[in-house]
Amino acid sequence: MPAKATVSRRLEIDYSVYNPFAMAFIENPFPVLERMLHEFPVAFHKDINAWFVSPHELAAEVLRSPRFSTRLADWKDAPPPRPADKWTLLDRLQEIAMVNVGPEQHMRLRRLTAPAFSRRVMDQIEASIREAVVDIFDEIENPRLFNVATEISVKVPIRTIARMVGVPPEASELFEHGLGWNLVRVTNPMYAADRDTYINGTLPGLQYLLDTISARRQAGDPGDDFIGTLVATEIDGERLSDLEILSVISALVTAGADTAVDLHTLAIQALLKHPDQRALLRQRPELMEGAILEILRCSARGKFGAIPRYPLQDTELDGQVLEKGSFVMPFFSAAALDPAKWPEPYRFDITRNHSGNIIFGAGPHLCIGLNLVKAQGKITIEEFERRFGDTAELVGGVEYDPTHFNTRRITTLMVRTGAS
Repeated sequence: MPAKATVSRRLEIDYSVYNPFAMAFIENPFPVLERMLHEFPVAFHKDINAWFVSPHELAAEVLRSPRFSTRLADWKDAPPPRPADKWTLLDRLQEIAMVNVGPEQHMRLRRLTAPAFSRRVMDQIEASIREAVVDIFDEIENPRLFNVATEISVKVPIRTIARMVGVPPEASELFEHGLGWNLVRVTNPMYAADRDTYINGTLPGLQYLLDTISARRQAGDPGDDFIGTLVATEIDGERLSDLEILSVISALVTAGADTAVDLHTLAIQALLKHPDQRALLRQRPELMEGAILEILRCSARGKFGAIPRYPLQDTELDGQVLEKGSFVMPFFSAAALDPAKWPEPYRFDITRNHSGNIIFGAGPHLCIGLNLVKAQGKITIEEFERRFGDTAELVGGVEYDPTHFNTRRITTLMVRTGAS
C-alpha cells in the first residue's frame, strides 16, 4: 500500500548497533538480536544500505506480499544490465529464473518441476544422498578425533547435489568449487561490485550441466531420475526447455551449496549439547523433520536473511516507509527468536510446533531445495549416530569465520569418539 502521510521518523541503525562481521556478534549474537527485535523492529542500516525486518509476523509479510519483488533488476542500485549481445550463459539463465519471472511464468515453472520432486524421485535422491554421505564419513582421516566442519559439513551439500543431478566424480571439482561458490554470491546485492568475477566463475559449471541436459534430451530414454524426469515431463502440451531445467538445478545449487553447510555442523553440535533431545529423537525418529527445523530455528546462524526483497512502490511497514527499489532483508535470525511467535524461544525442543515458520522462506518463493536440505540433514544425523552413537562428545571450543558473507560459519567443531 502507498506510504501514509503521517509517517515521518525514519528509524536508522549502523554498525554500532549491528555489525554482522564483528567477532562479538559471531560468538554471541543473542543480545544484538534482542535489540533488533525490540528496539529496531524495522530499521534502515546505513552502513549496509538495507532495511532489516526482524519480527516474525512482519518478516513473513515481506516474504509473502506481492508488493515486494525478488528481481535484482528491481533494486534501485542494481548494476546496469548488459546489452543482450553480450549476455553470458548466466545472464540468459537469470532472465528465466523463478526469482525473476512474473507470477504466471513462475507458476508454470513450479507446475512443470513438481514431478521431479515426487515421492518416487525423492526416494531415488535420498538413496544417492545416502551413498554420498557414507563416502564422506568413510573419508574421515581420524574418526576418533575430527573436525565436523571440515570433514563432514562442507562436503555434504554440494556433493549430494552433484550426485543428485548425475555429475560424475571426474567433474566434481568443477561443480563443487566453481559453480556452487559463485552462484550463491552472484545475485547478492552486497557483492554487486564483484559480480562480473562471480558470473565468470559460474560459466564452466553451467555449461557442463547444460551439455548434460542436452545429451539426456537427445537420448532415446532420458531416464527416470531427477534430470530425466524434468526432461520428460509434459503437462498440457508444455515442456521445460534445457535452459529452464538448468535454472531449476541452479536454484537448488544456490539453496544448498553454501548456507546448507551450517545445518550439519549445527545439528551435531545441538544434539551433543542436548542429550535429552538426542535420546528423544532416537526413541521417536518421526520427529526428525521437527528436529531439523528446531536446529535451524535456534541457531541464529544467518547474518542477513532470505533472498532480498525490493518494494515495487514506497511501502509502509510498522510505521516505516520502505522506499521503492530499496534493499529489504527479512531478518531470519531475529524472527526465529521472536517470543510473539515462539514461546520460550531459547528452549531447544524438537517437539515444538513449527507451523507457520519461515525457516525456508514463505509464499511463492518458498525454497525449492527445502526437501533436499531436510534429506541431507536426516541422513547425516543418522550416519553420525550409526557410526559413533554414545561414544561421541564435543571437545575444545568452537571457532568461527567472521568474514563469511552470510552466516556465522563454524570452522572448528571438534568431536571425540570411541571409533576403532
